[in-house]
Amino acid sequence: MTLIRARKLSRRSTLKAFGATAALAASPYVRRASAAEAIEQASFEIAGVRDPQLGAQLAIAEHYGYFKDEGLTVTTHWNQSAADTLTVMAGGSQPIGVGGAFTQIVFSGQKLPIRIISALADIAPTQGFALSPGVKLASPKELEGKKLAWTQGNSQILILAKLAKVYGFDMKKVTLVNMNPSEGVVAASKGDVDGLLGWQPNLYRLIQLGGTMYTTATTSYMNGKPEEYSFADRLQYNNSVLHAAQDWIDDKPNTLKALLRVVKRATGTVNADRAKALEAMQKILRIDPEPLAVMAGANQYGMAIDDKLVTTIEFVNEWALSIKRIPNPVTAEDALAPQLLAEVDPSLVTWKPKAKT
Repeated sequence: MTLIRARKLSRRSTLKAFGATAALAASPYVRRASAAEAIEQASFEIAGVRDPQLGAQLAIAEHYGYFKDEGLTVTTHWNQSAADTLTVMAGGSQPIGVGGAFTQIVFSGQKLPIRIISALADIAPTQGFALSPGVKLASPKELEGKKLAWTQGNSQILILAKLAKVYGFDMKKVTLVNMNPSEGVVAASKGDVDGLLGWQPNLYRLIQLGGTMYTTATTSYMNGKPEEYSFADRLQYNNSVLHAAQDWIDDKPNTLKALLRVVKRATGTVNADRAKALEAMQKILRIDPEPLAVMAGANQYGMAIDDKLVTTIEFVNEWALSIKRIPNPVTAEDALAPQLLAEVDPSLVTWKPKAKT
C-alpha cells in the first residue's frame, strides 16, 4: 500500500510540475533567454517617485507583477520628487531611477556617469498657469502689474517667459511670489495673488476652488476654449525619463533590457487600459482618484528616444545654463544611451547621435 501510494503521489507531483511548467511557457510575457541574454543581476533597487508623471510605469509593474514575469526582483524606493532621485543616484546608492529631463541635465552637467535609457512620458501638458477666482485678462499683456505664486527652481517660469516674448509684455513687471505648491493654491484661491504658475494637480485644485485655467505648456485656454499649440510653438518642453548608471549600461545590459521590457508592457497598459492603470497608480502612488485621473490624463506616455526628446533636452539645457545650475552645456549625446532600447524595440529609437569628429 505504501509503495502504491508513493507512486501515485510521485505521478501526481510530476504532472503538477509539468502543468505549471507548461502554463509558465504559455504566458506571453515569459521569455526563455539564451545564455548570451542571461540576466546579470535579477535583484536590484530603483529610485521611484510617487507621481504619475514619473512613477506610473513602475507603479503598474509593481502592482501587476510585471517585474516577476521578466525574472526580476525589484525593490522600488518611493520618493516624493525627482530631487530625491538626484541625491540617491548621484551618491551611488541606487543605480536606476526615474526623473525629469532636468535631472539628467544636472547629472550630465556634473559629469556623473548616468544616462537616459528611455523616455517615460511627455509631461509638458501638466505644466501651466491658472488665474485666481475672479481674475480676467483681456490679453496676456495685462499680466504686467500682477502677482503670481511660483515655486522657485521650477521650470514653469519658462511658460511666463515665452508668453512675454510672444505677446510683447515686460516679464520683469510681473511679481513672482515664491511659495510651495500647496501654499500657492491657497494664496491664489484667496486672491492674495492673481494666479499660480505650477503643475498638476495643483492647477486642478485651484480650478476646483474657483480659478480658471489660462494656459498649459501645450494648450491655450485664453479664449475660453482649449486651443492646442503646435509642437514648435509650445511654451515649454518637458519629459520624464528612466535613468541608469553607466556601469550598468556597460556591464548589465540584459538586466536593463529586461527592465525596459517591463516598462514597455506597463506603458502599453496605461495607454490601452487606463482604468486598469489608474487602479495600480492609486494604490501604489497613494493619490486620490480625482486628481490622479487629471494628472495621468494630461501626460502622454511613451518611451521613444526621438527628436522630440532631444528638443526637451536642448530646451532644459538652456534653462539650466541660464540659472547657473550647470557650468557647461549638455548635449543629447551626453545625456542619452539609446542602444539598449533599440535592441528591445528598434521602432522606439529614431534619434541618432552625431558622429564624433
